[in-house]
Amino acid sequence: MRILVTGATGYLGRSVAIALARDGHDVLGMTRDTTGPRATSLQRLGVRPVEGDVARTESYAAHLAHTDAVVHTVIDADDPTGSDQRLFAAVRQAEAEDHRRRHVVYTTGCSTFGPATHTVLTEATPVDPENRRARLEADLVDSGLAHTIIRPAFVHGDDARSSIVGRWFREGADGRAVHHGDPGKLWSWVHVDDVGAAFAAVLREPAAHDGQVYLLADDQAAPALTVLTAAARTAGFDGTVSFAPISDEEPTYRVFDHDEVVDSTKARSRLGWIPTHAGVLEDLPASFAAWSRT
Repeated sequence: MRILVTGATGYLGRSVAIALARDGHDVLGMTRDTTGPRATSLQRLGVRPVEGDVARTESYAAHLAHTDAVVHTVIDADDPTGSDQRLFAAVRQAEAEDHRRRHVVYTTGCSTFGPATHTVLTEATPVDPENRRARLEADLVDSGLAHTIIRPAFVHGDDARSSIVGRWFREGADGRAVHHGDPGKLWSWVHVDDVGAAFAAVLREPAAHDGQVYLLADDQAAPALTVLTAAARTAGFDGTVSFAPISDEEPTYRVFDHDEVVDSTKARSRLGWIPTHAGVLEDLPASFAAWSRT
């Protein structure tokens, strides 16, 4: 298959693009900079970097030609709703022009469930209808495009780029460690390369996963406070963790001020997906080493 991956030099997009290339697909890795080191390293791994910006449909419309699938892994911080809606429209337009059906694999996450507390999250757990990502999932369903939705738990591993663990590394290296909100909240985690493996599993038989939603997590849920403390210590912090209200947290993470425990039974049974990487705590030294090289 020929597959266009948006955000291919990003944290998640890179792992997904590499996993798809290893599966033998012709992978176009969309990025705003095709000459940077992350793009050139992708090229060495069998991914073809192509220039495009998800904020500008005209910059990537030509890349949709002759594709069999589109994997969307990036968020336009300036217009997250509009850019994704325009992407759906661009794929529909490409299908209208060449009468070629494409499969969209769309990345959201556990934020779709909103602030409500659930004992365990599954694909049957109701989403928050006011959540932006949940509304975009509904837009994708309404578009009529063939699609699969992937909702990872908290992603860790590799260089932790743009993840909350990477932020905790940075803060620890700067001599501080601040936990926001409920000190007892328990979170599920998943390694970034295991997420990439799930995307590859979907696109081995996309028709079998049309219209499906999959949650991804390993079996080693860990308290946010425990991971934050360990990440800061790994980065050299030897002080005392301080505490702040959830209102002081970055907006992205305010919605997660409660247990976020994910059951990925469906992904394991339907996709044959089995996480193979170490849990978040065990992986911190290797991840910090990779983070330090960036």
